Amino acid sequence: MNDILLKEIENILKLTESNEIILKDRKQIPYGEKLYFEKGLLQTSLSLYYSKKKGVSKVFGGKNNSLKEDLEELLLSNETKTFSHNWKSWLGTDESGKGDFFGPLVAAGFICHHEDILTLRKFGVKDSKMLNDKKIKEIAKKIYEKFSKNISVIIINPQRYNSLYADFQKSGKKLNQLLAWMHGRIIKDAHQKNTFQAVIVDKFAHEKVLLNSLKGLNEINIVQRTKAEEDVAVASASIIARYHFLEKMESMSKKYEIEFPKGASAKVIEIGRIFMEKFGEEKLNEVSKKHFKTFDKIKGKV
Repeated sequence: MNDILLKEIENILKLTESNEIILKDRKQIPYGEKLYFEKGLLQTSLSLYYSKKKGVSKVFGGKNNSLKEDLEELLLSNETKTFSHNWKSWLGTDESGKGDFFGPLVAAGFICHHEDILTLRKFGVKDSKMLNDKKIKEIAKKIYEKFSKNISVIIINPQRYNSLYADFQKSGKKLNQLLAWMHGRIIKDAHQKNTFQAVIVDKFAHEKVLLNSLKGLNEINIVQRTKAEEDVAVASASIIARYHFLEKMESMSKKYEIEFPKGASAKVIEIGRIFMEKFGEEKLNEVSKKHFKTFDKIKGKV
């Protein structure tokens, strides 16, 4: 069994034992292990799975009872203790679509209050890259239903993106400056509507790139770090951003009656050529990011 999964199980068993939740049985299952717990007359189970892409996933099983609720709250509450800050409220920002030839570029921000953490964890909030499209939509709708006032979003559709990118290039700027401008707008928008102690941004460039887009907001404590999606606010923002990206992709697919693939793979080139043959190069500008090398490959220049 994977060492990461074994360590996670070891930590869980220490935690449950200290809370008088007894391990009754355990058995191996495909890609993981299932633990059976009891407390008094109540019983419940927990299945743990591991994959390189998603890490450790937990599935709480059995009938709904107070033991299942207690176990879920115990484990999810314990996850919140891994944060490296003690802010009562903070903004997390992230983007989606940066590596996708088709579709928009989306940036999102989410303001998290400490008392919201457990609810967000129960929703299943984690780095969007560890979730499939269906799960992203489910969780995003729950976040909107409960925390709509905490959300800020900027969506730049392909045609506008291509125009902005060209303007940035003329000024000697690169994609990171465009991303910084989007994150900066999210932070400023959230700052105007709400109060929070700090901002966590998934680091995509040198610190000065983002800070230059936030002149006049020197009082905001901005933390840029790699793997920022481990923070629940950034993870929530990543889910919201990906949700809007997926919605726009589906809308494009319906409009043109073509299933647009994500990423920048050989399949993307194939669909791009089919699209261009059917609608022309000018329309390709409306559904894709022209600065990708994929654009030239579709046109046969590479």
